[in-house]
Amino acid sequence: MRAGEDWRSLTTALAARLRPHGLDIVHPFAAAGPDTAAASLPDLGRGDPLGLLIGNTRALWAPFVAAWRKDAALRAAADPLERYVEAAVLPALAALGVRHAVRWAHDPPPRLAIQGLADRAGLAPLSPVGLNVHPVYGPWFALRAAAVLDIAGPAAAPPLSPPCAHCAATCAPAFARARAAQQGRDDIGATWPLWLAVRDACPIGRVHRYGEAQIRYHYARDRTALDTRAGGPPR
Repeated sequence: MRAGEDWRSLTTALAARLRPHGLDIVHPFAAAGPDTAAASLPDLGRGDPLGLLIGNTRALWAPFVAAWRKDAALRAAADPLERYVEAAVLPALAALGVRHAVRWAHDPPPRLAIQGLADRAGLAPLSPVGLNVHPVYGPWFALRAAAVLDIAGPAAAPPLSPPCAHCAATCAPAFARARAAQQGRDDIGATWPLWLAVRDACPIGRVHRYGEAQIRYHYARDRTALDTRAGGPPR
């Protein structure tokens, strides 16, 4: 780390490195005390480390598909998106020159409690239907990782207000239908349109809705969506 750098400059530097990869959300938070422990984050031996939540909007899709087309190893991966995110985030963090640790939203159990962390960190409140709702993007964003850096972070964020006063009338009925249909099922292979309807019911951030190919990839686990967006399979 260069002399004089603080958590603001490091946040800006990481955001600049990740933006070309479509990871356009880098949110600083106070990674200390009960919140760090609740999210199973390391504290790096200090009481005031910088935390950074990393995520994306629909901006991820185009660079991810471009990388998938160019990289045979990515196409062969069990989950190409997870590998893509790791390949973007790890070198970007290393380039900051600060000791750090990172946990992924896709880690195996015990999982990172990243949705609760996003609420407590002041990024996006957690709604009654289990979706974080950003004030700009609504539910149309994804949380990918949380990093902790060995540098003093910001002060703790104040509690967030509920995301929407109308959740009981809009999203809750859609959530009830999806949850009822999911009973006894281990995956969402047949029920994903109902879970998508929960997101679509939210009135916030509708202009940031994912494109149809991105939706099919995320919800239906449909890899042909990558071919469709890219204009055909790689040669």
